[in-house]
Amino acid sequence: MSVGVLQRKVLVLNKSWVAFDIWSLAKAITHLFKTDAAGRPKAKIVKYSLADTGTYSWEDWAKLIPADGDAALKTPVNQYMIPEIIVLSGYNGFPKPKQNFSRRAIYKLYNKQCQYCAKYFGTEELTIEHVVPRSRGGKTRWENCVLACVGCNSKKANRTPQEAKMKLICGEPKKPSMKLFDIGEIKCESWKAFLDAAYWNVDIGED
Repeated sequence: MSVGVLQRKVLVLNKSWVAFDIWSLAKAITHLFKTDAAGRPKAKIVKYSLADTGTYSWEDWAKLIPADGDAALKTPVNQYMIPEIIVLSGYNGFPKPKQNFSRRAIYKLYNKQCQYCAKYFGTEELTIEHVVPRSRGGKTRWENCVLACVGCNSKKANRTPQEAKMKLICGEPKKPSMKLFDIGEIKCESWKAFLDAAYWNVDIGED
């Protein structure tokens, strides 16, 4: 079985059918074979469509035949449809209602636009700009950070925008709504009905 196939992404739903994580196919498959104390599967596969949505144990799923041209899990004797979504039968946790401050998130929020000159730049030409400089007590958090191009960042230097007589086009930086962010890059069309939560990134902010 191809290692690459086993690294494909699977959307994971809690028992209330709310998306809370994205796993590798390898991890998802291990949970499909686990059972609870009563012998019931700890996870099932969700086959989603607008016309029909159903759940399958691995035993039932293995009876489905992949369509011609579709990627498949292949063994020396069989091939199987690749699950895109699983639902856990005993876990009902939810994503934490927090939007981490991360490089990816702030670049997405400001759409790679310098908040001083209003021009758009490539990632390598932008920097995370502290409105109140860190050397003067400014924190790395949503309320004190924007994107700035290298030129504007150098021009502002170790000053506030008011001192540098530079105006922020966004006004006052604020923590964004979680609705601005997805749980992650959508890998499958079937995921869209379940994705409306936040995307997790490494938090680089300060408390």
